[in-house]
This record gives sequence, structure tokens and C-alpha cells, in this order.
Amino acid sequence: MGYQPTVHENAINLYGYQGDKRKQVAHIVIPRSQVGGASNDVGFEKVGDGYILHLSAYDKTAKTFNVNKLKQLYSKYKIDKFIKNNMSRFKKKSMTVDQNGKIKIRISARI
Repeated sequence: MGYQPTVHENAINLYGYQGDKRKQVAHIVIPRSQVGGASNDVGFEKVGDGYILHLSAYDKTAKTFNVNKLKQLYSKYKIDKFIKNNMSRFKKKSMTVDQNGKIKIRISARI
């Protein structure tokens, strides 16, 4: 998505648009300066085998961070990884991106 996040072994506090320390912590942080002028840091807190997204109410409303695009790119990554690990059983037939940025992937079983 073009961001350059910082990755931390131990979670750090996120910061608000005025430079104020927030109570949310994260292991992966996209600095507010990369998200938008009036934005807060965007963070991903590692919990178990997954992550919790910390996105401020402002950034959700202003849509400065495109959560849907993130979900699509992550899904594409997971599908590509699955196909690579199961190359003898599946192959990618096609992938298209429509005018709204929606990714469509077709896979088929190898016979």
C-alpha cells in the first residue's frame, strides 16, 4: 500500500494527530505522517496468532486508511501462499482488478 511501517518486538504506544501518546499499543506502526495530515498512527497489535488493527474513529470516518484494500491485499497474499504450497493440486487461472480496485482471483484444481 506504499507505507513504510516500523516493526517492534515489544509493543509501543501509538500517537495521535497532535503528537499525544495514546493508550493503544502496537507491534507494527504506520506513522500518522504517512497516513494523512490530521491522522493518528495506525497500529497492528500482535495477539496470539493474529493482529488487532488500531485505527482511530477519525481515520475510519475520513477514510484516510483504506481497510478494504488492506483486506484484499492480505487475502491475495494468503491465496498466493496457499497455491504455492499446493502447486500439485491448484493453479491460479486469472487475476483481475476492476475499476474500483476490487481484486478477483480464479483458481482451478489440477486434474
